[in-house]
Amino acid sequence: MSQDSGGRTYAGQSVEDRQRERRARFVESGLTVFARDGYASSSVGAICKDAGLSSRQFYEEFNGREALLVELFDLIERDSREAVSNALTAAGELGFAQMIEACTRAYIESVGSDPRRARVCLVEAIGASPTMEKYRLQQRRLWAGLLQAVAEDAATHGDIPAGDYQMRVTAVLGAVNYVVYDWTIADPRPPMDDVIRVLGQTLIGAMGGRNPRAS
Repeated sequence: MSQDSGGRTYAGQSVEDRQRERRARFVESGLTVFARDGYASSSVGAICKDAGLSSRQFYEEFNGREALLVELFDLIERDSREAVSNALTAAGELGFAQMIEACTRAYIESVGSDPRRARVCLVEAIGASPTMEKYRLQQRRLWAGLLQAVAEDAATHGDIPAGDYQMRVTAVLGAVNYVVYDWTIADPRPPMDDVIRVLGQTLIGAMGGRNPRAS
């Protein structure tokens, strides 16, 4: 082990890198423990045991389990929203139905690829605490705004009829999340394409659009 005169390296690794690695281990272990035990039944001790780190180190990074849950939720949300935004960009000038299908696939692949992510984001975060619930609802409004913008753009181009998309999107978001979570825990899992088809049709129908596959 070595440490430079400024005290910034340890075993060839900077203090900042070690802190980032330690925080990442707590995040990964939080994902495992919250999904396995449930947030309400989890403990800092269980998270530390899974991470192979001490409770002192945990509290140097987080002020409690709630802070870790919020960070996990934020990470999952940012990843999935980035995936959907990238899918929208890649979809370019495709029709409304194809854009919805691309978005649905991106969301499922991001959230549903790891059952722990789906469990934490779609189950454990709900009602976990007033702070968590406030943040979760803020993120839900961001999703509603994103889908509303897609629908309004489609209406502008005549792909779907004009309507109250805000209310329609809000009504369907919960159903989408329920189906995605149910799919992640199904044994055996239905093919992802089947889930994408069903959710795509649900979203398109809620917006008043028409799925070309139904023709």
